Amino acid sequence: GGAAAGRRAKPAVRDDGADFAGGAERGGFAEHEGAGGGLAEVRADESRVEMQRRESVLGELEGVVTEWVRRVCLAQGMTEGMAAASGVRIYTFGSYRLGVNGPGADIDTLCVTPRHIDRARDVFGLPAYAGGPAPPAENVLVEILRASGKVEDLVAVAEAYVPVVKMKYNGVEIDLLCACLQVNSLPEDFDILNNAVLRNVDDATQRSINGVRVTDAILELVPNIENFRTTLRAVKFWAKRRGVYSNVMGFLGGVAWAILVARICQLYPNAAPSVLLSRFFKVLEFWKWPGPVLLRPIAHDGVADLAFKEWNPTLNPADRRHLMPVITPAYPAMNSTHNVSLSTLAIIKKEISRGKTLLDQNTESGSFDELFEKSGFFCECKNYLEVDICALGLEKARRWKGLVESKLRFLIHKLESIPNLTVHPFPVDFSNPRENEPSLCVTSFFFGLSFDFPNETEKKVNFTEPVNEWRMQVHDWPDRDQEMFVEVFPIKRKQLPSCVTPAINPAGRLKKKKRKSEGVVPDPSTNKVPRLDGENGEEKLAPEVAAAAVEAAEVKAAEDGAAAAGAAEAVAVGVEAAGDGLVPGAGDAEKVGEDAAGEGATDLPASVLV
Repeated sequence: GGAAAGRRAKPAVRDDGADFAGGAERGGFAEHEGAGGGLAEVRADESRVEMQRRESVLGELEGVVTEWVRRVCLAQGMTEGMAAASGVRIYTFGSYRLGVNGPGADIDTLCVTPRHIDRARDVFGLPAYAGGPAPPAENVLVEILRASGKVEDLVAVAEAYVPVVKMKYNGVEIDLLCACLQVNSLPEDFDILNNAVLRNVDDATQRSINGVRVTDAILELVPNIENFRTTLRAVKFWAKRRGVYSNVMGFLGGVAWAILVARICQLYPNAAPSVLLSRFFKVLEFWKWPGPVLLRPIAHDGVADLAFKEWNPTLNPADRRHLMPVITPAYPAMNSTHNVSLSTLAIIKKEISRGKTLLDQNTESGSFDELFEKSGFFCECKNYLEVDICALGLEKARRWKGLVESKLRFLIHKLESIPNLTVHPFPVDFSNPRENEPSLCVTSFFFGLSFDFPNETEKKVNFTEPVNEWRMQVHDWPDRDQEMFVEVFPIKRKQLPSCVTPAINPAGRLKKKKRKSEGVVPDPSTNKVPRLDGENGEEKLAPEVAAAAVEAAEVKAAEDGAAAAGAAEAVAVGVEAAGDGLVPGAGDAEKVGEDAAGEGATDLPASVLV
């Protein structure tokens, strides 16, 4: 329809990354496309065929919802003319609407209907009242989609904070929301940015429609859309590589990163994209949080009769507790980063500071390789908490994973309350199948754990209470059954499962290690983990020298047996660092290996079963 075409932004076929053509301060990216830092992925864009396929899918989806609305109208006694005049609109939002989606990315989609469509009844097929009859399947949108023959992996979540239908339509992933407005029909000149469209709607509808309103407002407020898109593409790629891209885990999601980039574009309206990227890190490193980031002042004129709650730390005590407010530019103004915690804020600030330092150092060379290096999460921590989300069957696994993932931030909050513990969530999930249970679908998340004990005598941490409290929250889900469960294990670095091997070292410099169930053997005479001499200081080693050191260490480990196993693993970690140009000396590497087994790890409970 006209509205859909008017609101959809087609991503350019030309690589946005081509605007980066010079040094970091001159505006350059293109000559580094083949570099080892993965910069080609920043420039990755959809082919014309892929773009046309997405447009075709959206056109087909609009035809499906138009026919669906017509059927519901006729079932309510309307004439064909009245049904045709009711109208329905399909809008896109998120990365697709902003023009920064990559190949294979999903499309966030909103279906807007008039008042006689009921979301629970007509979209999800729920009875109009408890114990009542379900509506006919031919009038229910999710059933129409299932029966179309073009939809697979459909998951309808009516009880979600924002009700959503997730599916693959002709191979294209779609997240479909539905907003039922309190109007009799949708006119041709319908304007979704008009605040009047929110009159008399419920909270779920307001949240559903908010994505489109925010996305369109961002595009209206940036001075140069192409420069904004290019810079946002780079920032999103950086955030994903560095492990700080996830709203649900307490980091920042796509909307928050887009607002931050848009604000930098406002501050430097004539800057080239790579200058904007440099300014992004410089401005945010010195930002005085919790001072809010705003694209425009929060206006209250003309919305008094709508009565939706807006972000206002003066009036709302809960808003004053927000650590990193990034405020959406459309009514009702909301904080897009309310999930940020003390732990995730510290990680985000650390990564922004790292980015600024690297870009300052590379001003002359124009190299972006180090900036976009993948996070070294699985080499930085000595201890981890593994959270396994388990379910029998793919359908149950999808629904259960979504529910548990949405609750992980509460586990983070509980872990933050444990004294002497710093938690580092990693916002990437891993498929972690079990050989002895092939029918069990297991998805694993990992939290890094660091300890800071005030003295050497008290080095114990008990996770049982916070994990069990979180367990009660997760198990409150009414749709959970006995084939859906969670397991939580504190593990050491060398016990990491093989599924994380690509994330440990994507370049393949480390050998794949098998998961071990036993740690370093304590000395029988002292009942303590043996400590190796590691006070030789730090050296700068060339990668080939480090490789030779690793080979020698492995031979020595084979000769010395279990007592030197930790050292061999640690020197392997040194090889990972060798590729980055920062390699600990042999003695320091041994100390890392010893610390991986010690420093509180032996005091953790063997496992906590949830």
